[in-house]
Amino acid sequence: MRSILVVEDEFDVQQVVADVLRDEGYEVAVCGNGRDALQSLRAHRPDVVVMDVMMPILSGMQALEEMRRTPGLDAVPVILMSETAPRAGTPRHWQAFLKKPFRLEQLLDAVARVSGVAGRA
Repeated sequence: MRSILVVEDEFDVQQVVADVLRDEGYEVAVCGNGRDALQSLRAHRPDVVVMDVMMPILSGMQALEEMRRTPGLDAVPVILMSETAPRAGTPRHWQAFLKKPFRLEQLLDAVARVSGVAGRA
């Protein structure tokens, strides 16, 4: 079973994303900010991280930058989610970007694509 870490500070969004992924057969863990995500990632490396950009304590971009500097986490595929698209010229250390609001089919397709699964779980 493929595992996914969902990092989202808005509880309702976090739960919808996690529930949809679980319904598709993924093992899902959740965190509410970038700092907790990094702690979780050090304890258990998922196959994919689905992470919000704008969060308290440590933003998704800050957590992503730390992941890319950390051996063992540097190659974990990341799907970013945000209401605003990244600025032009921002180093692109993620594999997919979902602009909120997005359709759940877009989420599932992005997860399948970045995890190397031909189709869904």
